[in-house]
Amino acid sequence: MIVVADTGPLRYLVEVGAIDVLPHLYGIVLTPPIVLQELRLSHFPLVVRGWAEHPPEWLRVEPP
Repeated sequence: MIVVADTGPLRYLVEVGAIDVLPHLYGIVLTPPIVLQELRLSHFPLVVRGWAEHPPEWLRVEPP
């Protein structure tokens, strides 16, 4: 199954250390490039910004 994710779920799953649940549940996760750009903004926690700088292989960044 493939799922499309926006900023909210990715941000909070990274913050609570549960982001790895997504590939176990869905396999591939799609997100538009703007979501990673948003997660890199300075008002997001450092852990979130770092994750967005080096997203995992199971996260596919594709334009809408």
